[in-house]
Order: sequence, then structure tokens, then C-alpha cells
Amino acid sequence: MLKLIKYLLSGFIFFTSCESVYVPDLDVVENVMVVDARLIYGQQENKIILQNSSGFNEKTSFDPITTARVILTDDLGVENTAIQQEPGVYSLYGQLDSMRQYKLLISDGGDTYSSGFEGVPPVPHIDTIYSDHAEQWIQPGGENSTGDFLNFTGQQLFVDIDNEESEIYFRFTARKILQYYFPFDTVLYGQKMVEYKFAWKSFYAQDSYNIAGPPEYSSQVDITKHPVEFFRYNDQALLDTTERALGWIYIMHQYRISGSAYNFYKDLNSQLEASGKIFDPLYVQARNNIECVSNPAKIVLGNFEIASYREHRYYIRLNVYSGKHTIRPIEVFHDIPPAGVIPLTVPWFWEH
Repeated sequence: MLKLIKYLLSGFIFFTSCESVYVPDLDVVENVMVVDARLIYGQQENKIILQNSSGFNEKTSFDPITTARVILTDDLGVENTAIQQEPGVYSLYGQLDSMRQYKLLISDGGDTYSSGFEGVPPVPHIDTIYSDHAEQWIQPGGENSTGDFLNFTGQQLFVDIDNEESEIYFRFTARKILQYYFPFDTVLYGQKMVEYKFAWKSFYAQDSYNIAGPPEYSSQVDITKHPVEFFRYNDQALLDTTERALGWIYIMHQYRISGSAYNFYKDLNSQLEASGKIFDPLYVQARNNIECVSNPAKIVLGNFEIASYREHRYYIRLNVYSGKHTIRPIEVFHDIPPAGVIPLTVPWFWEH
């Protein structure tokens, strides 16, 4: 028995002494320029953000590019030079002309980058907005947590956009503002009373880019039943037990974009929705419209986009018991802080 223990102990020492940490020799990849150039027609100031990408094992934050010269030029050769207001953030002042075509020129580190020409799209519109019963499945633990699916029921909001042109493309962002109230104890005129505070909080989408375009492989040019937002029936689950929900203010931002910008966001969505499979797309496969003209082999990430814009607002309140749901346009646009609480008095922007 003693001899067996000695053999086992010798084997254990042998195998553990052979262990070593393997550090792979990773190639050092040069950082590339990342361009965020989304210009909005009608704005007096547009910002362009330039950063350097980070390597796989480097810090996650990007370093700003502070030495660049950024110029917006139109098809008549008129130039507008951007002013760097903070590190890596370059501001262009002056409104775009809807009759002109524009391209972006960037010079940095001896290299010159250029986009293609982009025009100003017509101002977007929505023909119809409506909702239908739907379910939403969420997997908080990731794709490996098969037992962690959460199911929510509610109303899916859709839009229809009629079109007389062959190609129209849109991008949507949104802000959802939940209105609610709750009681509090106070003293008025010497008497103990229960009064109410009125509050609100904002929610923003965390998913991939919401883009819409004509159906592929079809002669149809209208956009029908495009999903824009999901509202749960049980919005009370977002609040404490003493708080009561009073509906939503839904702020929808609609951007009309070019076909090249649509393809760029579509490629980014493919990457954001990738799950680590062998045929998942690579980041360099996003079809952008900026290239390094002084060195065509040099990679540049990002896109130059000119969009027109329209804001839509709706008051939304769901009633799961009666099945009668309210989707009403809001005509007056108030400046609403992200969150807040006001005692006794209903906020100035409140909707009922």
C-alpha cells in the first residue's frame, strides 16, 4: 500500500511540474481611423467624431484623433472646414443645401481620406402607425443560458410608409417616457394629509439599428408593417409597489438615409447579431463609403451619412383588460428632461 501511495505521489508531482502557461504570440495590428460622420439636414451645427480603434487586448476606450483636418466640400467646390471643439470632435457650422451634393475630406498623419458624394434626402414621413398583440422573448444570460428566457406580452408598434420612388431608406431611434405617480405623507394647513408626487423616467432601445427599406427581391416600393417599438402590458413591473403607471410618451426619431448608409447599418446589424460562429461577418466587411485615397490598402472604419429628420410623438396607454389601447399623436413638443419628480402639481408636459 505504501509503495502504491509513493507511485501516485510521484505521478502527481510529474504531471503538475509539466504545467505551464501558454501565451500566444499575437500579431500587433495597427490602429485604424474610426469615423462617425452623421450630418442632419436643417441643423446649424453637425459634429464629426474621429477616433483610433483599439486592439483585442488593449483598453476598450478609443483614443481621440486630435491632429486631423476635416473639410466638407460640395459639388461646386465650396469648402467648409470643421473646428475641433473638444478632443476628436470636429464641428461643422452652417446648414446644408438640399440642392447640393457633399463629400467629406480628412487629412491626418500624412494620409488623406475621402468619402463619396452624398445628397440631402427629402424630409421623411409616416403614413400610418398602429399596433398588434405580440410576444417578446429575452435571454438575459446570453445564448448559453437556455433556461433563462423571459417572455413578455404586449403590443408591437408598426408603421406604414407609402412611397412613389423606387428606393427609400430610413433609420429609427426612440425614447420612451413612462409617466407615473406615488403617494407621500405631508402636512398642509396643520393637517396630516396624503398627497401625490408625479414622476417620469426614460428608456432607450439597446438593440441593433432599426432600419427600414423596400422589400428585397420584390417590385413593391412601399414599406408596410415595419416594427418600431414594443410596449409591455405590464408596465407596472418597471415601478415600485407604491407607484402607479399613467401611460407613455413615445418620441420617435425618423431619419431618411441613402442606400449606402442603409447597407452600412445592415452590415453592422449582422455583426451585432453575430454569435461567434465561423461564418459570422468581420468588422471590415461593413460596406462604408470612406477610403484612404493616399493608401488604398489602409483600412478606415465608419461612414459618411447625410440624413433628413422628422420627430414624431405619441401618447400610448395599454389596457389589457378591455383590449382598448390608446395611440394618440402629440401635437405640442415640450422639452422633457430624462427623469424627474414634481410634488402636488402635474408636470407641464403630462399627457392623459
